[in-house]
Amino acid sequence: MKLHIFPRSSVGLVRKCWECMIQCKSLPDHTFGQARPLMNDTSSVKRLTVNNLEPFLQAYDTFMLDCDGTLYGTDHVTEIPNVPEAISKLRNIGKHLLFVTNNSMHSNERYVSKFKEVGFDADESDVFGVANASALYLRDIAKVDGKVYVIGGQGVKQELDKHQLENFGAGPDPDQASWDPKKLLQMEFKENVQAVLVGFDEHFHYNKVFKAVSYLCDPKCLFVATNVVEMAVKIGEGRVQPTTGALIQTISVPAKRDPLVVGKPGTLLLDCILHKHPGIDLKRTVFIGDGLQSDIAFANNVGIDSVLVLTGSGSMEKIDSPQVTPTYVMDSFELFAKI
Repeated sequence: MKLHIFPRSSVGLVRKCWECMIQCKSLPDHTFGQARPLMNDTSSVKRLTVNNLEPFLQAYDTFMLDCDGTLYGTDHVTEIPNVPEAISKLRNIGKHLLFVTNNSMHSNERYVSKFKEVGFDADESDVFGVANASALYLRDIAKVDGKVYVIGGQGVKQELDKHQLENFGAGPDPDQASWDPKKLLQMEFKENVQAVLVGFDEHFHYNKVFKAVSYLCDPKCLFVATNVVEMAVKIGEGRVQPTTGALIQTISVPAKRDPLVVGKPGTLLLDCILHKHPGIDLKRTVFIGDGLQSDIAFANNVGIDSVLVLTGSGSMEKIDSPQVTPTYVMDSFELFAKI
């Protein structure tokens, strides 16, 4: 499948098309192959165990893997036992592993290094992070040739730089914080800003909200988000960390604009995957992840089977609609170490 390239004059139409697909519960059959029927109750979800693993393995050639909550904890640090062994076992029996994540903190190159730190290797061509996909969208689909204002980390900046997109804003805001409208009006605003890209930003700041919303006053300025479904994660007793979706809401509400969303459960990531790996047979592809609203919904949207792992944010009790019902459930990715 080829990556769809559109002239800049069609960007508005392209945005609407992507937004419709992102909000759609399942894609038309001709878009990415036959979408599997959605199930209406959790009783039809198959539980994977050592005893029934063999027929599951025979059914799929390509494994798309979420990272946070699947290969390591949702805090990005906590080890999930025997993941390197599971990766090795799957590769030894000929499975093609792809790493597909909504986490925008890292570039694809950094993910390769992170995987080594937790005990396994990956080729960069098999890594599909939303920072990379956002840069790909802005350059090759939206045809942005002006500046990109970034609310995000170094991973986003590195991918924009790699795709030769002029960008600014990553890291701490350079201007002194102020509520005073006179001082706000004295802040520097750049010309020819054609897009505002928002991902996770540890330096999120009132100044950045002010600048992003101001740039988005121009209806021709694209509003692109890495992902919106992850709002917060509990990282300790009485401690909740706001994540990307919460930051984007802070901009979307005053801007009175909804962003084009690159990450799961939208389908743009699949377009990027098939651009690099056009030979993938989606009928023999399965997605494994812990996120119902991201991973499982993504799999349903693009018409592939899915496995919900219970080591992260997902649980069977949270399934409240057929649109996020997985095909299978398993306790941990560690199960594949027992092949």
